[in-house]
Amino acid sequence: MPLAQRVAALSAAAALGTAALTVAATPAHAAPTEQVTSVLLLSVVPHTAGVPRAAALRCEPAGGTHPYAASACQDLAAVDGDPTALSGNPGFCTLEYAPVTVRAVGLWQDRPVSYTETFSNRCELLRETGSLFAF
Repeated sequence: MPLAQRVAALSAAAALGTAALTVAATPAHAAPTEQVTSVLLLSVVPHTAGVPRAAALRCEPAGGTHPYAASACQDLAAVDGDPTALSGNPGFCTLEYAPVTVRAVGLWQDRPVSYTETFSNRCELLRETGSLFAF
């Protein structure tokens, strides 16, 4: 499938998934105490090889379809839900050029989050974002 079609399909899925997550995160009956919502739909789209991947991340309590939800929630909590502030891990990556674009959309403690960035390769992605996109 050409890149443009993959991106369009994943963008549509992200839009639908975010709407579904927002609806799912809203309780049918309002509780007497307010519950803070932290729900993100994450996607990774490789530009050259591989298939797009997506995961849902819920925090407080950690869950969703993300395989490392607790770690990803801890990483986000350390930067108050701002993926651009993730410090990443020190280390080296190869100079391989195999770009990947990532996206995070949803809510962090009821504040909207919209993040998109392209990295040179998967190693750079994981080094910069920790466990957030490690799925």
